[in-house]
Amino acid sequence: MSEKENPVKKVKKKKVDSADNKTKSTKTGENKTLTDTKSKKKSTTKQSDLMSKEFKIIIPRVEIEKNFDLAAEKYSSEMKLDGFRKGKIPVEVVKSKYREIIIDEVVNKLIEEYTFKKIKEENIAIISSPSIKKFEFEDGKDLNALVSVDLFPEVNVPDLDKIQISIKKELLKTEDFNEADQIDMILENNKRKQIVKDKVVKAGDFVEFTIQSQFTDTKRMMPKKDSFFEVKEEPHSDIGELYKELLGKSSGDKLEIKRKYNKDNKKKNWAGKTIRHFIEVKNIFEYVKPELNDEFLKSVGFSDEKSFKEKLKEEYSNQLSRQKDQIITAEIRDKLIEICDFNVPDSIVDQEVQRSQEQYAQIIMTLPEDKRAEYIKTVRENAEKSIRFSFILEEVKKKFEIKVENEDLEKEFKSIADANNIDIKDVRKYYMKNDQKETLRDSIGRNQAIDLLKEKIKIKEV
Repeated sequence: MSEKENPVKKVKKKKVDSADNKTKSTKTGENKTLTDTKSKKKSTTKQSDLMSKEFKIIIPRVEIEKNFDLAAEKYSSEMKLDGFRKGKIPVEVVKSKYREIIIDEVVNKLIEEYTFKKIKEENIAIISSPSIKKFEFEDGKDLNALVSVDLFPEVNVPDLDKIQISIKKELLKTEDFNEADQIDMILENNKRKQIVKDKVVKAGDFVEFTIQSQFTDTKRMMPKKDSFFEVKEEPHSDIGELYKELLGKSSGDKLEIKRKYNKDNKKKNWAGKTIRHFIEVKNIFEYVKPELNDEFLKSVGFSDEKSFKEKLKEEYSNQLSRQKDQIITAEIRDKLIEICDFNVPDSIVDQEVQRSQEQYAQIIMTLPEDKRAEYIKTVRENAEKSIRFSFILEEVKKKFEIKVENEDLEKEFKSIADANNIDIKDVRKYYMKNDQKETLRDSIGRNQAIDLLKEKIKIKEV
């Protein structure tokens, strides 16, 4: 390759940051996560500690140049550029105009390939995405990167037959099936919104109304629009204390509300303004509990009352069984975590905590500062428990050679189909089409491991 074509010319210790975020690395000493990657030849390895491993990868300059040429040729045949017909752009033009972009892409791709090839060659069991600890890329030299990976902890499962767990009887105590109560609960859970005539608005109702607002300073009217509001005290309306204004109103009532809004109001066009809101109540809805009749039974998938009640009793029994299983599983989990002493990488716990925080962000934000810190601490403790138990279950599966066969998948497909009153073909199609088959297989394997623990560990009610 000539000096003109040198892909690394004028690129010294270049930052790599691909558009799809598959690989991110920077100058020596900075840590970045590497996801979905692979590795290669010249490499040296060192063990940093029991929980992580570092290894060096070296990507020869000639390999970068070769991939650079291939990428440039691909772009020249596919991209559009003013002054050239599509597919007719000279390769040299592409190399000159888009050199740094192409180098970024090539280097990211090669780091991924070399990293995961190394992981595969040395059979390194990693539990999170590799990260780049150091990164050096200079003109006329090979690319050097120091990669760090978190390792699966070494878990020693004890002799399960020698473990005994005591559980208080009151924890496993259940209530007898009460048909009337269960039917009432089902009907309560199936309340439907229904327009109610000749009534006044009370807390918990839903109100449909039209609203038009006017700025008092300019007299400008905003467009009239329809709105739907649940009458409750929580501050969930843009108009402060709207619920108080609606209480006691009837269909057809008109009201005028005047509000002065703070300068930091989230609606920027309302900030610092005084606004009149003209509201007309259209309809009042309330949740109405249905009757146990043919119409309701049909809506929930039953042809007659007898089969509905039989299913209700069956589901109640299954629910009690699941609750008991959950209690026993939790006790087994805590006991094994106590016995099996091993370290868990902070990175894995951090990821789990972050997922939980994102999932429950709205709940967390409503908590006072002191309660928020306490909540996040609990989330972290539960996350670490869950991760530790997952590692133990994986080791149980290995030790007792638990393997999920296709017939196990079919049984689960049937169970899901029966529980949801749908065709097993649709269940099978869903898991195949949405690439969820392996996720389901992992779940089945986990449950099989838990069942084995329940069989071997002695459970005593005290």
